[in-house]
Amino acid sequence: MATDEKALMNDSSNSDRSTGKTGRIKAILLPIAIIIGIMITVMNCLTTIPAGHVGVATLFGKVKEDVFPEGMHLINPLLDITLFDARQKTHKESMAVPSKDQLLTQFDLSIQYRLIKEKAPYMLKETGTPQEVIEVHMIPLLRSQMRELGKSVETAEKFYDQVIQQRIQVELLNGMMMLAEKGIKIEKLLIRDVILPKIITDAVLRKKEAAQAAEKAKEELKKFKVEQERKEAQAEAERRAEIIEANKKKEVLLISANAKLEAARIDAQAVLIKAQAEAEAKRRIIEAVGIDGYIKLESMKALTELQNGNHMFIIDPNAASPLPFLNLNQSIQNHK
Repeated sequence: MATDEKALMNDSSNSDRSTGKTGRIKAILLPIAIIIGIMITVMNCLTTIPAGHVGVATLFGKVKEDVFPEGMHLINPLLDITLFDARQKTHKESMAVPSKDQLLTQFDLSIQYRLIKEKAPYMLKETGTPQEVIEVHMIPLLRSQMRELGKSVETAEKFYDQVIQQRIQVELLNGMMMLAEKGIKIEKLLIRDVILPKIITDAVLRKKEAAQAAEKAKEELKKFKVEQERKEAQAEAERRAEIIEANKKKEVLLISANAKLEAARIDAQAVLIKAQAEAEAKRRIIEAVGIDGYIKLESMKALTELQNGNHMFIIDPNAASPLPFLNLNQSIQNHK
C-alpha cells in the first residue's frame, strides 16, 4: 500500500516536470512562430519591380489604374502583379508581300519598339500580357500595312529598287505610329532583306548576264574600233609618207629635168653663140677678102683635110671647077 502511494507520487511529480518543460518550449516557439509569420506576411507584402519594368496590380480580377515603377514596394498580398517590360526590344518579322502582278516577294523586317509605361494598365485590361499585345496589335497591323503598300508597286521586280524600299520603309513606319494608342511606341523600322520570286531572280540573273555580255561585246567593239582607227591612222600615215616620198622624187625629177633643160638651154645658147661667132667671123673674112677669097680659103681648107684623110674622090674633068668646092661661088650666086 505504501509502495503504491509512493509510485503514484513519483508519477505525479514526473508529469508536473513534463508539463513545465512543454510550457517552456511553447513559450520559446510561440514568439518565433509569430516572428516567422510576420516575416512571411511582410515578404508577401513586398514585391520588387526589375529595372526597365513596371508592375500592374490586379485585385480579384480588377485592374488597378496605378502602375508600380521599378524598385521594391510594400503591397497588399492579395494583389496579383503583372510585369510589363518597357525596355527597347526588337521584333523580327518575315512575310510574303504581293505586288500588283500578284507575285509574292519575301520581306525580312526589324522593328525596334518599347511598351509605354503609362499605358500598361490599359494594355492589360484591353488586351492582356505584353506578348499578347504584340501578337494582337503590332504583328497584324504590320502585315496589313505591308500588303497595302505592296499593292502600290507595279511589279515584284521594283521591290528591289532602293527608292521603292525607302518609300515603303518610311510609309510603313508612319503607319505603325498609330500603335501608340495601344501602348506600343515604334522607334525604328528597317527592311533587312528582300527576296524576289524565283521567276524574277532568274529573269534578273539572265538580264544581268545579258548586260554583262552586252558590256563585254561593247568593250570588244570599242577595242575593235580603236584597232581599226589605229590601222586607218597607220595606213593614212603610210599613204602620206608615200605621197611625201613621191613628191620628193617628183621634185628631184623636176629639179633634174630643169637642170637638164637648163644645161640644154646653155648648150644651145653656146652652140648659138658659137654659130653666131663663126658666122660673124665668116662675115668679117668675106668683108676682108671678098666672097671669092673666102671660097678659095674654104677650098684650100677642104683640100688640106682631104689630104690628111683616107678618102677617095672622083674629079669630074668637065666640071667648071675640077676641084671640090671650086664651084661654090656659082652655087652661092645661084642660091642668091
